Amino acid sequence: MNKSDIHAACMAKQQTKIKELQNAIDKVQESIIGEDNSTAGNKFETARAMGQEELDRLNQTINIAHREMTLLSNISPKKVCDSVQLGALITTDKKMMYLCVGLGKIEIGKDTVFAISSASPIGQQLMGKKKGTEVIFGGNKEKIVSVA
Repeated sequence: MNKSDIHAACMAKQQTKIKELQNAIDKVQESIIGEDNSTAGNKFETARAMGQEELDRLNQTINIAHREMTLLSNISPKKVCDSVQLGALITTDKKMMYLCVGLGKIEIGKDTVFAISSASPIGQQLMGKKKGTEVIFGGNKEKIVSVA
């Protein structure tokens, strides 16, 4: 498994996330329009307000997802990293992590990689570390085997 495969899987997962959010936004907008056609008085106002709150929340979430996609697009999987930085593939004696945006567990074939954000506690702790360094995550000690 190489960095390009991992990066492509992260891009695909982020695109899926954006599509799902857009579908949810479309459904909420349809629901609000449906409530506009209702004449149920107070019930209508409450449902419309709740729909608008949900729409606002979804719009904030999709804006974040678009910013993350831009960040992900600007990462070159071909760049070789000798220390942990954005775009680095970190292998410890326990797991593999790709420092990009927080997408969580990514499965590629039989392999599992955790896509983590540089703003996350783990990402911040790893920043600037090199091969051979020991780090502690949640009380568990891990040794960095490689950084690519």
